[in-house]
Amino acid sequence: MCLLAASLVLASALIPAAAAQGTSEFTLEPSSFSPDAVAPSGVSSSLIQIGSVNGFSGTVQLSCSVTSQQAATDPPVCTMSPASVTAPGNATATVTTQSTTSTQPYSITITGTGPATTYTTPSLPLTVLAVTPQFTISVTSSVTPTSVPAGTGAEGVVTVNPVYGYVTPPGGITLACASMTPLVTIAPVCSFTYPNGTSLHVNGTTPSSATLTISTFGPITTGAHKVRAVSGLWFCLPLLGLVGLGAAASGRRARRAWGVLGLFVICGAFILIPACGSSNTSTTTPNGITPANTYTFTIVGVDSNGVSSSNISTSTSGPTVSLAVTAPPKTP
Repeated sequence: MCLLAASLVLASALIPAAAAQGTSEFTLEPSSFSPDAVAPSGVSSSLIQIGSVNGFSGTVQLSCSVTSQQAATDPPVCTMSPASVTAPGNATATVTTQSTTSTQPYSITITGTGPATTYTTPSLPLTVLAVTPQFTISVTSSVTPTSVPAGTGAEGVVTVNPVYGYVTPPGGITLACASMTPLVTIAPVCSFTYPNGTSLHVNGTTPSSATLTISTFGPITTGAHKVRAVSGLWFCLPLLGLVGLGAAASGRRARRAWGVLGLFVICGAFILIPACGSSNTSTTTPNGITPANTYTFTIVGVDSNGVSSSNISTSTSGPTVSLAVTAPPKTP
């Protein structure tokens, strides 16, 4: 009897625990939110398993809610995908935060509603971490053209993105190419052109962009001289004059000979035209020539307070751009 009584007590203790997982129609088994702590603007999710009880195969409507012990600014928002599931099945709860979401712990509950019953899961924890406002850098337009001969250049666009409500100090953000590979003696040079002055400014929500220019060193044209081709005709005018005088002072047969001679003079004048026109071009390389290679640049940014660009999703110091440099064309 004592053993039977103990068994009944144990069974009665287990019944509420089993009922807490769902209803007589379905069960809800959410996994912990991953990650369980995010920075503002972060996203976290949980997989929800909807089970069937006693062969139930109806539709379960799903929803989720977020609560906190303290008042919150722009609290996290929870959504279900899909919002209704035919048991048994799965769904995903996704919690999204904003850059202005209050940094504190939150509780998320999942509610399922069947044809006759409703069940809400125990709360799941999610924390929004306190972080320092910062900014990231992205290459929004790769350098074009991607390959250039030495002595020419290419351009791209680099954008500064504010994170967690970052606001630029009065001195703005200055961009630079922090490193380049491979290292060569006469290396390409990168520079930035800002839309309004010598630095970039962002106001906490709107990105701002600058133009990246990569220049290389190559031959420089130093001079060109060209003589006008029409000047060759002037050499023929004295000869034509002599022909005319000889024809006037001679007889009929002599004038015919002088006419033939004049025809030869005119033909020779046109032959001389190309010879009298010429063009000379010279080039120098005062800074040398950038070696043919593919160069990769790492871009960083620093504001006037000394805050450097960063990206919490990667461990790299900044984005990169590449440019292929070929040998300069040969001059004739």
